[in-house]
Amino acid sequence: MEDTAALRRELQQLSPAQLRELLSASGHGQLLRDEAAEEEEKKKIAVVDEQLVAAAKDEGNAFFRQGQMQDAVAAYSRCIAMDPSNAVCLSNRAAAYLKLKQFDLAVADCSKAIEVAPTIKPFMRRSAAYVALRQFGKAVDDLIAALEFEPRNKECRTKLQVIVDTAAERPQRADPTADAKLRDAGFRAAVALSVREGWSKTAVRGNPGPAAVNGHTLFRGRDDRVYLFGGRAVREQKPVVFVLDKKDDSSWDTVPTRGTDVPSSRAWHSTSAIGSMDSECYCVYGGVSSKGEDPNVHLLVPTSPRGFQWQLARCSQDPKQVPAPRSGHAAVSVADANEDRAVYIFGGRTKQGITGTQPQRLIVFGGNGQLNDERMNDTWLFDVEKKRWALVQCSGDVPPPRSYHTAHTIGDFLFVIGGRTVELEDDSVYMLDVIALKWSKVPIPTDRALTPRAWHSSVLTKAGKLFVLGGGTYHGPLKDAATLDLSYFKDTAASQIRTTV
Repeated sequence: MEDTAALRRELQQLSPAQLRELLSASGHGQLLRDEAAEEEEKKKIAVVDEQLVAAAKDEGNAFFRQGQMQDAVAAYSRCIAMDPSNAVCLSNRAAAYLKLKQFDLAVADCSKAIEVAPTIKPFMRRSAAYVALRQFGKAVDDLIAALEFEPRNKECRTKLQVIVDTAAERPQRADPTADAKLRDAGFRAAVALSVREGWSKTAVRGNPGPAAVNGHTLFRGRDDRVYLFGGRAVREQKPVVFVLDKKDDSSWDTVPTRGTDVPSSRAWHSTSAIGSMDSECYCVYGGVSSKGEDPNVHLLVPTSPRGFQWQLARCSQDPKQVPAPRSGHAAVSVADANEDRAVYIFGGRTKQGITGTQPQRLIVFGGNGQLNDERMNDTWLFDVEKKRWALVQCSGDVPPPRSYHTAHTIGDFLFVIGGRTVELEDDSVYMLDVIALKWSKVPIPTDRALTPRAWHSSVLTKAGKLFVLGGGTYHGPLKDAATLDLSYFKDTAASQIRTTV
């Protein structure tokens, strides 16, 4: 045994050339020749197999072009029998199944092709099968996945438009579940079409009056002008309100304010329009100042075309029934059928950790907790008229816990932009259907994504353009701006689909 082990070690130390020479000298050269012949035979068989597979595929393609779909399926099936992992033949057979209206078989082949080698064609073909099967949500998922391969693909956009039109034109039927699924698919298809060009960078020129473009808020006034409040400045900052010149997107001026309930200077708060259309004011909630997180709701009430008065909205609820004081959350206003507006808040940051249009309630999302600095992804509703908070339970693709993000509403939809998650700054945009209480991620083209950021501010113009300014990462501030066009979703899809479905 020891001699055998020693011999094995000596043989392992020989080079291939030395081993061949030793075998030839000992009369065992035939072993090498037999092994080489076997390898050569395997290569020949592999070449023959590849040729047979290619021939079957070409035959199937020829039958497909001639409209002989049954023969095409048979040829593609021979190809797949020889090479079960041939994604091209699987996808091509799915195309033939589509022509034969065998949609379940088309879905199965596309799913196998995607599992082997994901490309745009099986996603497109499977989406067509799902549309035929009236599974519109799955069709939208596949079309969005297809856009990851080709963000400007016209056929993909056309198919998304078909789903939007189907949702907008279909009369309400007796099946509320099917109607809800179609509506959801139509909304997601519409937002995918709206953001098809992604973010476009916007120049930031001049030296604006505000000392801070980090942790500030932007909001749109009744005159459709852009206002700014708060932010973190290097030097001492006063609670001043600024307005942007309509003719010059880099020129700012101060706005006169009065009142005894002036909030302390702060950063990472939220500012949202609230109240009825006839008595609109602006709700400043949360944020961090020299006094810590502020649990109060401050109202900025217009007193003239260019002036405001500060008021304090005193809440009479038990402290256990209201959200924890927070910063870095997002808040938006949502109008009901009577044009009364509520504010929704999402997430934010407290010492415990992270957790648009103008309505009579406030939605708050996310932020940082006050007690242990934990990030949150909870959603709360504050009714200004009743002065009561309510926790909202949501489903779908709920955003990861975050803080220092922004949010806006278009109709019954809340959009959350960017923010700081547990690990890093995010470039994502999420959409909440306020009626269905369902979240979904907005499919921004990867080649036109927003630079990941938190501590930024944003504003939604009347035309449906989402404007983002400043912010930063832990590596430093960002002094850029970008615009995302949501006008298609705002002016066409949202109102039409919501009305008809």
